[in-house]
Amino acid sequence: MLEDRNKELINECNHLKERLYQYENEKAEREVVVRQLQQELADTLKKQSMSEASLEVSSRYRISLEDETQDLKKKLAQIRSQLQEAEDRHTEATQCVVKMQDHLQKLETENSKLKVTIKKQTGKIEQLQKNLLSANLMQQKLEN
Repeated sequence: MLEDRNKELINECNHLKERLYQYENEKAEREVVVRQLQQELADTLKKQSMSEASLEVSSRYRISLEDETQDLKKKLAQIRSQLQEAEDRHTEATQCVVKMQDHLQKLETENSKLKVTIKKQTGKIEQLQKNLLSANLMQQKLEN
């Protein structure tokens, strides 16, 4: 009976040793899994940190591009305004040139008319001077 009890205890001891060995193996496997998960977590956190940094850089770049876009829009509006002013001045200058040409044409026409009038008057003056000279000569002849 003691032998039987001893065998049972030995069997139970062996069984407990096997279970202990299994538990130690499972513990070692779990530790490996925990290390892998910790490494994955560390890698994921590193990737997240890099992604956040990249997002920050992208965000700053986007803001910079938006600012630059606004500046360029302002410059474009200013240039368009300057272009409109230049076009308005050009239109005014063109209208002024047309008026000046019209005025010049009128002056040239008036000048031509005045030249004709001067010629006629010069002819009349010469004729009157000749007539006066003739009259003076006749008067002198009559007086003599």
